[in-house]
Amino acid sequence: MRLRRAGSFGVERASRLVRRVAAVGTGFFGVFLAAGSAWAAAPIVNESGTPGGRLTWVQTTLIFVGIPLAAFLLIGFLVYLPSLVRGPRYRPGRPWPGGTVWFGGPPDADDLIARIEQLPPSTSEGGGAGARW
Repeated sequence: MRLRRAGSFGVERASRLVRRVAAVGTGFFGVFLAAGSAWAAAPIVNESGTPGGRLTWVQTTLIFVGIPLAAFLLIGFLVYLPSLVRGPRYRPGRPWPGGTVWFGGPPDADDLIARIEQLPPSTSEGGGAGARW
C-alpha cells in the first residue's frame, strides 16, 4: 500500500473524478437532448401558411457558427483537461527524478555486470564480424 501525504489529491483520484463527471454529465444532457423534441412548442405558422419565421443574421450566425465553435472549444478543453490535472512533468536540462531502468535486462543486473567485467579482453587476431577465427 502506498502512503500519501495528508491533503494530497492524487492524479489517479482526479482522473477518476473527471471521468465520473464526464459520464454523468453526458448521460444527463443526453436525456435532455433526446427529449428536446417532446418539449418543443407547436410550430408558429405565418401568413403564408408555412411554419416558422425568418431568422435574423444574428440568429443564423449563432446557430451555424456559435454552436460548432462552442462544441469545438468544449472538446478541446476536455482533451487538454487530463494534462492540466496531471501537473508538472520532466523538462529537458533538469535532473531525472527516477532511478535507472534496464528494459528487457536480467532480473539481477548487478551480478551480470560484474561477470561481464571479469571477461578477458578480446584480441585483435580472432573473433568479431571479420570471421577470422
